[in-house]
Amino acid sequence: MKKHIKAAIAVVFTAIICIFGGINAFAMGLGTDIWEIDIEYENAPEGTAFVDLLFPKKTDDKYYPDPTTNENDEKHSVCRNVYADYIGRGNSDPIALDDSCGLAVYDDGYTSCMLKRYFVKYNHAEKDKCSLEFSVPSNTENREVFEYYGRFKVAYCNEKGEVLGVTEPVKVKHVSTTCLYKVKASGNKAE
Repeated sequence: MKKHIKAAIAVVFTAIICIFGGINAFAMGLGTDIWEIDIEYENAPEGTAFVDLLFPKKTDDKYYPDPTTNENDEKHSVCRNVYADYIGRGNSDPIALDDSCGLAVYDDGYTSCMLKRYFVKYNHAEKDKCSLEFSVPSNTENREVFEYYGRFKVAYCNEKGEVLGVTEPVKVKHVSTTCLYKVKASGNKAE
């Protein structure tokens, strides 16, 4: 009888550990195909429809798109659409950005994450938050991207993709554990 009780306890304990491990894995993003950077913002310039990250330009940037590759190659394309239904434009079409918009040509040593890096697939904008979504390099942490660039800025943009304002640069603090970086911007400051 003692063996059956011990076995039952072991089974219950194992089931509890598996449940909590699954919850933890899902919370870390292991249960999803989408990886993202969340950017919360306030005190934005009037007319702000969405925000984007600006990363420093690097020679031989490993995330720079390669237009010479096949269209189906993940390194070929950039994110040109911002899904921002909340701004009351009267239709559900995304904000479409092209190579001539202000964000595409903006360059003060920092350039657009959406339009100058291949890994962003979608920008979902809410009234005070944007999520840059992608599936590489990892769906469990965004530390690799932030630490690769070491600094970033946040660009406030209107519906036409014109840059209305930019925050001061923020230095990324290195952490030695698995983590998700989240960005908060207020006026010309970000963290």
